Amino acid sequence: MYQKNRSAYRTAILGILTAIIIIQNFVPLLGYIPIPPLNPTIIHITVIVVSITLGTKDGMIIGSVWGITRMIKAFTMPASPFDYFLWRNPIIAILPRILVGFVAGYTYNVLKKRVAKDSTAMIISSILASLTNTIMVLGLIYVIYGETYASLLEVDYSNLLGVLGTVVLTNGVGEAIAAAVIAPIIARPLKKFSMQNLKKP
Repeated sequence: MYQKNRSAYRTAILGILTAIIIIQNFVPLLGYIPIPPLNPTIIHITVIVVSITLGTKDGMIIGSVWGITRMIKAFTMPASPFDYFLWRNPIIAILPRILVGFVAGYTYNVLKKRVAKDSTAMIISSILASLTNTIMVLGLIYVIYGETYASLLEVDYSNLLGVLGTVVLTNGVGEAIAAAVIAPIIARPLKKFSMQNLKKP
């Protein structure tokens, strides 16, 4: 009975959060803040919540949904020149999103065994997962499309690392702070709810 309840709960939560991810990708302001060139995101928070609540594997699944949906949007509703090469590449669009789920879930599982407070483990794992997304996306952009990206930004390629570093210190840190605050607030009651309901016969 426990396994049946767990499977039903997991399926329901994954379905709801998959729908939320899709809506966040396609509805303006719900998933991305329109600050060019990369537009800061809050979608990573949904992935982190899944990783903490349901586990690393499910977080990686939701992360892949995020990446695939972002690719679909780039093909069907391109909003800027960056959509034509950055977000149509699965290495940039999908891989970092999967790693968000992995880092959030793995870090949380390790830390909750070593720190006194569960909330501390949630905060640290949220920060690291958020920074993983920012650093991976920007790093892959630099490696794969550095010169093209610099040209679109109208900066010299030799200065691109400095520009990307500034993005990490602004957008990246802002996203990490948002994740550290919001993800534990959502994940804590979800974990409590799941534990209470999975214990029921």
